[in-house]
Amino acid sequence: MSLLKKYFARLAELSAINSIDVDLNRKQVVNITYLLSMIVGLLSAIVFMVNGWVIESTVHFVGAAVSLIGFALSIKGYSRTSRLLFPVACATYIVFCTFLFYGSDSHFMWLLVVLAAYSVTGFRVEGGKAQLLVCFFALVTFAFIKLFAPATTQYVSMDARLLIALCTFTASCTLIVLIAGVVVTKLRRLNKHLRNLAEVDDLTKLSNRRKVLAEAVNVFADSIINNQRCCYAILDLDHFKNINDRFGHEVGDTVLKSFARVMTNNARRGDWVGRYGGEEFVIVMPNTRIKDAVSVMEHLRIQIADLAIQIEGHVAPIHVTTSIGVAEITDDTARYEQILARADEVLYMAKNNGRNRVEINVS
Repeated sequence: MSLLKKYFARLAELSAINSIDVDLNRKQVVNITYLLSMIVGLLSAIVFMVNGWVIESTVHFVGAAVSLIGFALSIKGYSRTSRLLFPVACATYIVFCTFLFYGSDSHFMWLLVVLAAYSVTGFRVEGGKAQLLVCFFALVTFAFIKLFAPATTQYVSMDARLLIALCTFTASCTLIVLIAGVVVTKLRRLNKHLRNLAEVDDLTKLSNRRKVLAEAVNVFADSIINNQRCCYAILDLDHFKNINDRFGHEVGDTVLKSFARVMTNNARRGDWVGRYGGEEFVIVMPNTRIKDAVSVMEHLRIQIADLAIQIEGHVAPIHVTTSIGVAEITDDTARYEQILARADEVLYMAKNNGRNRVEINVS
């Protein structure tokens, strides 16, 4: 039992290790098919055992055991072997059970339809030949059963054939739904990952220039529509080039990340913080007047000036300051770029006036 618990735990972890990894999603599909096959085999074995058919029950237990072996091979890393084993084992099991126990009228061979879904997700897309081969193999097996298998056997009555057909349909649908769920989840998480790459600055984990400017457009449009004020602030780390030249770019990156963390911690709910480029950052403040924006930026400036950045290998921490330019939307503002341009203009005023200060545009 402890071995089974370990394997089930590994299966549960599979979707959390790396949700966008295609190979892991493929492995998850293989594991799901083996688990479902094992369940089908075990349930069939129990039914036959209850009716006192020991040999028939043993056959189904063997089928479940093969599924468990395939699952174990997949978990242990023998992905290719486990992936190829399933179509052969599944077809053999279905042929054997249909000929000896169920008959073709039970429609048990329709379980072969799972091989079609399995072939699409269990093999690489570039392995189109393997997918076609599995589908063709399933088709040939189905035709063989339909042509040569007995219509019924001594083991099943009319009611039993109906029950087997319903169980086959349920098992097939369940597997297809589970596989579809894996694929859809993978696509959603891949889309989220791609959106994250497109919108998030990799170093600071803030919104990148594209994202923060897109939000600047939205905030500007909302302000025009709702007749509200909004403010943009541009922040620049003072003498950042000297930090890179003196300590190296790795230390510079550490400083940028610490700076971004302080900005994030001090941002108000609803504000948008993003990296504008290099050591420049933008804060978009919706529904905010210039007086409130200056108060927020002054508090942030003090927090940054008080920041002591510990660097490995250096006894004394690094201290940094920032210059900030703030501009507000005005009645004659036609484009959001005008607010940014005014904020940029007063940012340079802050630098020329001694740095480590907040300047505002009052035009």
